[in-house]
Amino acid sequence: MAKIFLSHSTKNKELVENFIEFLQLALGISRGDIFCTIAVEDLYTGENFMERIRKELQDSTAVISLITEEYLGSKMCLIEMGAGWSMAGKRFIPITTFPFERLKDMPLAGVQIRKMDRDGLSAIFGEFISYGICDAQIVTEFTRHLPEYVAKFEKLTAGNAILEKDTEGWYHTVITETRQVKEKYRCYKIKGKIDRPLDNGRADSEWIFFWAGMYDDLQVGDHVKFQISKTEVRTFNDIGKARNIYPSDLVKI
Repeated sequence: MAKIFLSHSTKNKELVENFIEFLQLALGISRGDIFCTIAVEDLYTGENFMERIRKELQDSTAVISLITEEYLGSKMCLIEMGAGWSMAGKRFIPITTFPFERLKDMPLAGVQIRKMDRDGLSAIFGEFISYGICDAQIVTEFTRHLPEYVAKFEKLTAGNAILEKDTEGWYHTVITETRQVKEKYRCYKIKGKIDRPLDNGRADSEWIFFWAGMYDDLQVGDHVKFQISKTEVRTFNDIGKARNIYPSDLVKI
């Protein structure tokens, strides 16, 4: 049977678990043919896990990389992705949870990448059939399960991911909502929550806040990177307990 190596960030546990279910129920791939380090049963007590990962990469038919913001921030994930892309005879299948433009400055810019949406997953299903990884006869099950899992993936990738600085000190995220405030201010809700906020408080949502004209105006769906001057948690009548993030620099990407 074809073996799948699933490369992922440990910070995306729920997303990964749901994707494994999708592979099993919608594509008919046996759990025993999927190697994924997020599952304790896939690594043995006392085992040299780096050697095990190397062996599983070598033995796999296909390497799937679930590319999230957290994935891009993990050195181990990038090593696995590079190995999957470069190893001869492997089917390398990168799947991203955000727009392709986010990857334009990376080596993957020249690689065909699929989105984790209906069209992207349907394309992967067709490729798996042609590769002999799954059977064309399962098309009914795939069609039945696809809408359910697309909805799950959208929910899981839209919410509370932890945002960490990249090597140059930037946070990367996407604008998910705009807030109506006085004309001299700009206020935008972001996807995710910053790691170790300066105020050390707890908030239900996180918002970039700046004076009009300091940076470009933004809209829902814009991808940005920012550095932080300060943060504070405040309670508002319309959005409840929220963290204001005051950027020292902000760039639309």
